[in-house]
Amino acid sequence: MKALWSGRLAHPNIIKPINDLATKVQSWSRGDDKKVLRLSQYIASTPHYRLVSTIQDKPEDLELRLFVDADFAGDKSTARSTSGGFLALTGPSSFFPLAWISKRQTSTSRSTTESEVVSLAHSLYQEGLPALQLWELLLARSVTFRVHKDNQATILVVKKG
Repeated sequence: MKALWSGRLAHPNIIKPINDLATKVQSWSRGDDKKVLRLSQYIASTPHYRLVSTIQDKPEDLELRLFVDADFAGDKSTARSTSGGFLALTGPSSFFPLAWISKRQTSTSRSTTESEVVSLAHSLYQEGLPALQLWELLLARSVTFRVHKDNQATILVVKKG
């Protein structure tokens, strides 16, 4: 439970393995014991990994950025993909993490592009657009919102519609 709290608070890099282990509570195996041991060793060996936040720009220079990715069929038992997203308030000299998501998709994707599109839609509608409305209200202006994807096929699908 402490690891989950740490992951939600400041360690987004451990959220996925914790979520994967949490789904195995009813069907625990020796392999899962080894995964817990490796995860605890990783956490103990990386206390210097931290989220660093800084805001050094004027409010009019700030924008929202959403970084989105997915792993295709990452769960070996169900062949389901995992959606991942990271939302940050950024500027020329600013970077402030606001939210992150790691969630197993509810259906099995047939391609990398399909899993990436599902991940993009989930992050966009669950975190990106609500945050955009909030920051436009707080800053009393329209806010630039950029979405970053690393999959060229997904970018083409989104641009073409």
